[in-house]
Amino acid sequence: MNISGWIKQSLMDYPGKIASVIFTQGCNFRCPYCHNPELIPKGKGRIDENEVLTHLRKNQMLLDGIVISGGEPTMQSDLTDFIREVKSLGLAVKLDTNGSQSNRLEQLLAEGLVDYIAMDIKSELCSADYSKNSGIPVSTPCLNEIRRSIQLLIRSGVEHEFRTTVCRELISMENLHGILAEMTGAKRYFIQHYRPAEKHTTMPFSAYSNEEIAGWLAIANQKLTVAIRD
Repeated sequence: MNISGWIKQSLMDYPGKIASVIFTQGCNFRCPYCHNPELIPKGKGRIDENEVLTHLRKNQMLLDGIVISGGEPTMQSDLTDFIREVKSLGLAVKLDTNGSQSNRLEQLLAEGLVDYIAMDIKSELCSADYSKNSGIPVSTPCLNEIRRSIQLLIRSGVEHEFRTTVCRELISMENLHGILAEMTGAKRYFIQHYRPAEKHTTMPFSAYSNEEIAGWLAIANQKLTVAIRD
């Protein structure tokens, strides 16, 4: 696996668990607000996966699991083999994904290799909005992949969450209604505050106020369980 970032121990990234977190190199989206834009280009990772696996073996009694984030992990050709190695240690696996590779998710779910999946929903599932928010032209087939991934997670029985990063320039209340329409049956949906960072250089963005987000939350919770995440 091409790994370019690693947090050896985290209490924040896997709900209810102590986890190691790795960040894979390469993403098929170019989200203009991406918090890890250095992980977007495809390329060789800076961290040897064997070093990660050795650490997990030595510390498996101190860890509950691992989070595989990115980048987009499902672009890694050897993702399945890596997860099998992790699972052999008795560790739980959380996967962060944009849901654009539904066949990879289906395989992982079928083999029981993932214990928690967090999927980003960039906007409501229409080509114009998704293209704007993901930074690439998003075709109808790609939207269908994302829609299929949503349904796979909802029906899987595996712990999962969906989440959307919101800022004034990209997400409106109308967009939120469109997203919620796709979420029927979902276990959790998080509205994430946009967090400004110097590396967001493609265009300026502005965050909604806490009061505005709370108003969204009141409406969204009429349809499913929704929470705010900073």
